[in-house]
Amino acid sequence: MSEQKEIRLPRLRLDLEYIPVSYQGRKALLIRDPLEIFKEPVLLQGEALELLSLIDGRREIQEIQAGMMRLRNGLFISAESIIRLLDELEKAFILESGQLQNTRERLIQDYAALEVRPASHAGRAYPADRRALEKLLDQILAHSLPPGRTSGRMRALVAPHIDLEAGKRAYGRIYGLLRENPPPHTVLLLGTGHSLGPEYFSLTEKDFETPLGLVKTDRGTVRRLTSRAGRAAEANDFGHRAEHSLEIQLIFLQHIFGSDFRLIPFLCGSFQDHLAEAGRASDIPAVAPMLHSLAEFLNKAGDEVLVVAGVDFSHVGPKFGHDLSAASMLAETRRHDQRLIEALCRRDVSAFWREVREVNDTYNVCGFSSLACLLEVLPPDWPGGQPIDYDIRREEATRSAVSFASIAFI
Repeated sequence: MSEQKEIRLPRLRLDLEYIPVSYQGRKALLIRDPLEIFKEPVLLQGEALELLSLIDGRREIQEIQAGMMRLRNGLFISAESIIRLLDELEKAFILESGQLQNTRERLIQDYAALEVRPASHAGRAYPADRRALEKLLDQILAHSLPPGRTSGRMRALVAPHIDLEAGKRAYGRIYGLLRENPPPHTVLLLGTGHSLGPEYFSLTEKDFETPLGLVKTDRGTVRRLTSRAGRAAEANDFGHRAEHSLEIQLIFLQHIFGSDFRLIPFLCGSFQDHLAEAGRASDIPAVAPMLHSLAEFLNKAGDEVLVVAGVDFSHVGPKFGHDLSAASMLAETRRHDQRLIEALCRRDVSAFWREVREVNDTYNVCGFSSLACLLEVLPPDWPGGQPIDYDIRREEATRSAVSFASIAFI
């Protein structure tokens, strides 16, 4: 390692996904990079896994060495061995370092130079071939509700961003209803910014391309919103590069309406640090100007705009930091989700926020910020919500689960 400070105080990247798993009968950790600085997941076991538990940005090499020896019941490990392991983690881009920062900056600059955001999940989360994708979407839309279940124009909707196979019923039911709508002029697309840093929002002026065609972004509106956001928005749009929460919604919208509508791509970061002192998203001083601007835009746009929130709900089990298995948490998870869905459908901003605050977001609702924004910006004369579907995807290998829902504002 080249920088002395990093040798003394190594720090883990905070923007990675750390997933406890079992591999060949032994404890392991699967590490994924939402920014795809490294594309394939990294699996750690043994010494490297023990070392990772001691890297907190505060311990020096000698302290890490002592901690490793305690974990190994006094078995000696040299400082040189610790440094060698840290070198390997740094080269794998798991640690913060000068090399990582240089790579990150280069990727940000390369992405900033693009006028079009390529489809990052084509060929992975869904087929890259247009005909194959259209066939898949038709199969999912076959799960639509029978005609006559609802009537009227859908003004806004909540849909999952979980993988298509797991969420096919929830996707099929909500987007099946959307086929009864006339094509929108503009779609405000709210999603979870899984890789955002401390900023609350990320917008982009890039057009979006998928196997179904190119959708133009409403650059003028995006520019105005970004100017009102100030420091609450990321200075770059790199958080959109590999984000799936918007892209998954876009392929359904294109399949139903074609690609002639305009897009406002809007990612929300975390509001969780403000749960204790705020009673709603607009109580956060840095967030309030953006919410006011979005509400103004929707009030003026009227029937021309459709609002789509691509979110999942609770994330429970060891994969998401719980000591308990998802199976033992599912009953209370369902109750928590149901209270959130009821508050959303009533458009009760305070009750929605209070439900997450009272449990200190124990259930890791990844769509919390996006949904909190949705409730703040919907015009007063728009309708309440109707629950359309709810489901839970269980992942037996990690004893974990993710819940998701579809809601229509018709």
